Formats: sequence, C-alpha cells, structure tokens
Amino acid sequence: MVLEEDVYDINTRLLLSKGQKIANNHIRILKIWGVSEVKVVGSDRPSAGRHGCIDNEKAEGIKAAIRLVFKNADFANSTLKEICKVALIHRIKGEFTMSPRLNCISGSQDMQGKSNAVRGHIKGIADKLPETPTIISQLNQVIADPLATSNDVARVVNTSPSLAATLLKIVNSAYYGFPSKIDRISRAVTIIGTKEISSLALGISVMQTFKNIPKHIMDMQAFIRHSLACGVIARILAARNNLPQTEQLFVSGLLHDIGKLIVYCYYPEHATDCFCLAESADTSVFQTERDIIGKNHPQLARHLLSRWKLPMDLADNIVYHHAPSRASNSDTAGIVHLADIISQGLGIGYSGERSIPHFDYPVMDKIVDSRHSIQTVVRQAVHQLGPMEAIFQSQAN
Repeated sequence: MVLEEDVYDINTRLLLSKGQKIANNHIRILKIWGVSEVKVVGSDRPSAGRHGCIDNEKAEGIKAAIRLVFKNADFANSTLKEICKVALIHRIKGEFTMSPRLNCISGSQDMQGKSNAVRGHIKGIADKLPETPTIISQLNQVIADPLATSNDVARVVNTSPSLAATLLKIVNSAYYGFPSKIDRISRAVTIIGTKEISSLALGISVMQTFKNIPKHIMDMQAFIRHSLACGVIARILAARNNLPQTEQLFVSGLLHDIGKLIVYCYYPEHATDCFCLAESADTSVFQTERDIIGKNHPQLARHLLSRWKLPMDLADNIVYHHAPSRASNSDTAGIVHLADIISQGLGIGYSGERSIPHFDYPVMDKIVDSRHSIQTVVRQAVHQLGPMEAIFQSQAN
C-alpha cells in the first residue's frame, strides 16, 4: 500500500510522507503515535458486488431487527443515524450473526405476583451474592496501591495459571499488535502498565465467576460476544478521545451487563419472565426488570460491585451505562453507553435485551467527533474482536 496523503500525529507532527510505501515498521510507528487509519492509493475504489447480492426478504429482516433495537431512538440525531447506517451495512455483509432469541415458557403467568415475590428476595440480595473471590480481592489491593510494582501484579496473576495464560494470549494478540512475543506477566505489566494489566485481570476474573449460567436461560457464548464487543469498542472510543487508562474502559464495557448475570444466575425464572413480558408488551427487557424484579440490572450490579469493592470509577461506568449524564464522569460512562449502542446495533452476540431503552444524545455527540469516525471505530473493532473472542470463548469452554 502507498500513502495517498501525508500522515501527522495528534500534535500535527509529520510521521510519514505522501507517496511512501507502507512497511511493517511504519505500521508499528502509526500504532505508537495513536494513528488509527491512513488513506492509501486506491482506497476509494468501488467495492460493489464484493459481498454478493442479498435477497429482499433477508434485507427486510435485517432492517426489522435494527428497527427493533433502535425503536426508542430519535433518528434526527446524526450520530445515531450513522450508527444505524453502519450497522445495516455490516449486518448485510454477514460479519456478525446474532444468536436466536430465547423462547418464552411462562409468558402467561401473573407478572405482578411474581414482582411482589421477588421484591422480598431482592431485599436479601447481599446474602445471596457470592463472597469476593480471593484473586479479585488481591487485584483490588494492587489497583488501589500506587506503589504496586510489576512483580506485585505478576505474583497475584500467577496464582491462577488459567488467568495468566489468558492475559498472555491477549497481550500477544491483534488487540495490542506488539511486534515480538511477550512470554511472562511481569514483562506484560512493564510494557502495558500496572493498572492496565490489573484491570484486565480483574475483568476476566469477574466474568469467570458467572460462567456457569444455564444455557436455557442464556447462551453465555453469545453473552460474552456482546460483552467483548462492548469492551473492545469502548477501548477504541477512549483512545480516539485521548483518554488515559483505556484498559479500564475495556473492562467497563466487558462488565457493563454484570447485573444481568446476577438475574440469570440467582433468579432464572424471573429472567424468563422479563423476556416474556418484554416480548408481549413490545418493550425493552430493561423496562420490564422493575416490574418483574423490583430493580433494574445496573442497580443489581451496584450491589455486587460494592460487595466486591471494585474500583469506584469502574463501578460508576457500569452502574450508569444507561444514564451516563448522571455519572460522576459522564465521558467514561458515556463511552460505555455508546459502545453498548454500537455493539447492539451491529448485532454482535446477545445479552438478553430486545431494544436499547435510553439514548443520552448530548453525551454521545460529545464522544463522536464526526460521522466518519463511527465507520473507523467499527473497522477497528472487527479487526480486534476476532482474536479476543477466540481467547474468551476457549476460556469459557
């Protein structure tokens, strides 16, 4: 590939000149300086027909699926309109296949009676949640310690061989794109950072705690796909907005629906009732959670995050991912909000939700600098998601 235009970094410093042939070492330079894409000669050539024809019935089905996801949206908003456009293109390409929705088996039951019964249970949710796993407690201590070293992190991570193996697979994947192999956790910490590796380890450990959800309640592979997509997109959006600690945004996206796993794990019958009521009332599952459970999933997440003493800024991103304007840091919570919207629009995996309940338009518009950036974010996510998905799915199995 040959550069069609000069390439500058964020400080307008010239990195590569127009007409230069791109080599592997150039790609590394671009990554180091945070350049997410460049224009190459021939990049505007038409690609019509590359993905083949699509029949009208399938196209209408895809459009109907997107309309359901965005049924509460105001399409006068340019950011949201662009997300829908990009989502339609990628669904037609067939790059992502949404998992089939779960069958409702108890839709005719008395929902109000169920709601009253579960409200009593929810009062004792703190007694029902598991104690903090030892490794999560140790990771919390490392994250909270400003003097923690790479050896401190490595010592904690290496107490779990499966966690250490997963982290090494991640740092050696296209997610980071390092030119040489990293073969030990202490080396990964030195390159990526103490807080960043600790956050990654924390997110992986929390997800592992809830991996045994019954398949008739939720397909956990589909759930992990959606969670990963949200995390990957959140990290990309954070990088594009020059925010520090991008790994924390990945973990926030990965864990944004942790409250749903509490429902699936401890209240499986009521999870099914939420699905059924949402379908019969043609609304989002989020909006049925209060009717059936008495609380919505971000409120349930707050119980777990508080009990496990997860970092407050991470918890804030998760609890307010549907209402980022209410968060103490609306920028980071807004990134998770937007990442969730994009991943649901693309149809990557399935978390149990039918449609997005709320859209925080001012926060969304603040995060996205142009309509073109949505396309760039999705392209980068497609590139990074494959390797990450393979790693997490092997871990789940």
